[in-house]
Amino acid sequence: MRVVQPRRTEANTASSFTGTLQLLRPSSADLTDAAFVLLLGLVALAAWGTTFSTGTYLAVGGLGVLLGVLVAHLITAVRWHWLAAVGLTLAVYALLGGAVALREDTVAGFVPTPATLGGLALGAVQGWKDLLTTLPPVPGESAFLVLPWLVGLAFGCGAHLLARRSRSSWGPPALGLGLLGVLILLGAHEAGVPVAVGAVGTMAAFGWLFVRHTRRRSLAGTGLGRATRWTVGSLLLAVAVAGGVGVSAAMPGPERTPRTVLRTWVQPPFDVDRYPSPLAGFRKYSSDSQALYEQPLLRVAGASSGSFLRLAVLDEWNGTAWSASGGVVGDPRTGFQRVGATIPGTPEGQTTTVRITVEPAYAATRELAVWLPAPGPATQIRFTGENARAHADVVRYNIGTGQGLVPDFLRAGDSIEVTSVTLPAASSELPRPAGPVLVADGVTAQLAPTFDTMAAAAGDPWGRAEEIARVMRENGSWSNGTKPGQQQYLPGHGLKRLLTFGTEIVGSDEHYAATYALALNRLGYPARVVMGAMVPGDGIVRGQHVQAWVEVSLEGQGWVTIPTETFMPDRNKEPNNVPPKSLEQRNAPNVPPPNPVRPPGSFDSLFNTHGVGDQMEKPARPFDWWKAVLGVLRVVGPPLGLVGAVVAFLLGAKAVRRFRRRTRGAESTRVANGWAEFLDRARDLGRPVPAQATRLEQAAAIGGTEALDLARDANRAVFGAGDVDATASGGYWASVMAARKAVVAGLPWWRRWAVALNPRSLVPLAKDRSAGGRPVSRSRARGASRPR
Repeated sequence: MRVVQPRRTEANTASSFTGTLQLLRPSSADLTDAAFVLLLGLVALAAWGTTFSTGTYLAVGGLGVLLGVLVAHLITAVRWHWLAAVGLTLAVYALLGGAVALREDTVAGFVPTPATLGGLALGAVQGWKDLLTTLPPVPGESAFLVLPWLVGLAFGCGAHLLARRSRSSWGPPALGLGLLGVLILLGAHEAGVPVAVGAVGTMAAFGWLFVRHTRRRSLAGTGLGRATRWTVGSLLLAVAVAGGVGVSAAMPGPERTPRTVLRTWVQPPFDVDRYPSPLAGFRKYSSDSQALYEQPLLRVAGASSGSFLRLAVLDEWNGTAWSASGGVVGDPRTGFQRVGATIPGTPEGQTTTVRITVEPAYAATRELAVWLPAPGPATQIRFTGENARAHADVVRYNIGTGQGLVPDFLRAGDSIEVTSVTLPAASSELPRPAGPVLVADGVTAQLAPTFDTMAAAAGDPWGRAEEIARVMRENGSWSNGTKPGQQQYLPGHGLKRLLTFGTEIVGSDEHYAATYALALNRLGYPARVVMGAMVPGDGIVRGQHVQAWVEVSLEGQGWVTIPTETFMPDRNKEPNNVPPKSLEQRNAPNVPPPNPVRPPGSFDSLFNTHGVGDQMEKPARPFDWWKAVLGVLRVVGPPLGLVGAVVAFLLGAKAVRRFRRRTRGAESTRVANGWAEFLDRARDLGRPVPAQATRLEQAAAIGGTEALDLARDANRAVFGAGDVDATASGGYWASVMAARKAVVAGLPWWRRWAVALNPRSLVPLAKDRSAGGRPVSRSRARGASRPR
């Protein structure tokens, strides 16, 4: 036996406004459950402490939990169906969401507009993907606040409804701990205060279990008073939590093993291969005969004269061109991801803040305008100007390379304020590589003889790297192939062009940097090519200041810069002897032009000003039907899967209910359940079915001889003399199934599917207000569902 507080009857409370207010007055149990829901909700939201840059999200989420609790209390007090809580929660989410998360789109800071409602709907659907593909911490004052607002509302309403409408002691606390686990999976790799969150969450969950179990205790007590029991329980809980915290210090944790979060397996949906490599068009900037040589590209304020400004970091070579990699699946340190409030993972060192203004020539050069210039790996990026918000919404950043990318392209007049760490130069000590190489040996196998010839006089790997740099610097000449008599020195840095460069050692920054980076990777040192510029004294970066250098990853130093003077001769050192044109070059004018389609990353795919003599011919690939099918499935698969899941749920729920009715209980009960099955088909058809009526009255309301015959047979089986055997109940069910098919036989196919998927019959008949009867209490509904 348990002590139950007497309920107020509807006759005494619902007859006036005062009675309604009395219904809404919370009891002590309501307040206790609400307090635990709020506490567990805040504990779960605290798991996002390192995911958001400020604590505003916690206030927004806490407000959502509180309002969700109020919605659940209202639904419980007036005894509405739980589906009403869904609608009311969505209304609160839409009406107040703009005031707490999207104030910029509201009127007067709180009145929602169509843009506000659209942003709330988009945030609820796509916000999770954006959160997982954005580098944490995300801005604490942005559209990301929609997520804690939605989570708080849903948890507050769901947990309080479960607490007040369920007798289970474990259900509501388990829901709170489950939310904590989900938010950890959606959060960042670094935990904020895991010990505090775990300890408070455990104490709150066990405290709630104790309170709910106490409400259901039997009258036979233990002989101890209430105060004694509370004291002993609190002491035991404190000892358990303290022991758990102590044991956790010896268990594997984030300090010893990586934290498991979903963003580890999420590949950012961004294809960097669609942007051509800017290095292939290097001659546009380095020749005084080209338009960009004297053109201002960027204006830099805050950078010292002679410092490096990185324009594009290229860390992948596929035999055709150096380009930016799209990242490795499962590695959060690679790939271009959305930028949060601050950028994690930057190397240690003194930061420098520079202000960069984009000039028209830079914005018009499409292979450059997509890259975000910066002195080094950035810690913070801020756009100003009329396009600031658009750029901030789409900007991507690669932690592995320290490179930013603006998919909507920088425009003339845009201003960028970048705080970054300048990479050091390589030391004279014997360095060792750090990390795996970026270009596999198999890709550079044909260049190995060239590197071996250059480094024949050296022994250890770094000594061989220095020897290759010396040979290239001292024996090489500089030419970009634009001056008279030097047109045979073609642009591009594919395999064929670099094989030619290795024998002539004549080329521009493009060839020297591309070759030396491949040589370092071949020797075991991770190296990449950087296209950038040296900032002049006036801060105006022109085409003539553009260079290409190499960065290498060294143990104990991280990524360091190898300037061009280390491996490249002076630009004034031109080739003295012009070699005769080869047979291939003499016959080149008679050869039909190549296919204009270029591999990804090729500069010539956008600018058809030069030949592609450095690119290897590749056989035409057949159309990949399987890849096309997968591409279509990626687009249409999720919505079709959702529709299929809903259809399967509705059909499955009705099939399970029909099986249980036909196979459970006495034979007379099965007959009565057969009549209920026919009534549900009539309800799905939209026929009026009164809840508080006899079977004959219900059959008369439905109409048709089938309904009347089934009602009479059911009454005869339930109220007649003798027991009903299995043969009779089976025959009745056969009649029921035949009648179910008969009532929809004349309908078109789409109408039959609508009847089969109608969820109306899944709502109990006594609670269906559209069934023709009045809503009844739980006891009367239970009595009305009994067979008559």
